Amino acid sequence: MVGQTAVGAAQANGFVSMSQAAQVLIAALPMVAVVLLAILTFFFMLWDHQKNRIIIERGERPVPRNIDDKILLLGIVSLFVGVGLLVFFALHNGVSNALLGGIIPAMTGLGIITHYAIIHRDRTR
Repeated sequence: MVGQTAVGAAQANGFVSMSQAAQVLIAALPMVAVVLLAILTFFFMLWDHQKNRIIIERGERPVPRNIDDKILLLGIVSLFVGVGLLVFFALHNGVSNALLGGIIPAMTGLGIITHYAIIHRDRTR
């Protein structure tokens, strides 16, 4: 299997044996998820901006945001998702390139937690 092409790999995995509609849905799902997440983020930011504008118009001060805890939560969730994917891919495929699917979110989570620890340490001094 040294010279196997992407089509050959897809046939070996059974992807080609699916109907074309199923292939399109599987290929489009990540793109649709990213677009929906971007739309939801936009409307959340718009809603938060309008809420703060109304609070300021009333002569009050908006509550300051403390995102430190949210950053730590994001890092912990990303780390555990990455470790879970690492374990799954290691048990399912052994040591292969599929492990990148777990290494990337695990290292991202570890980086976010490290960033939180450094920032939190500097603020307590």
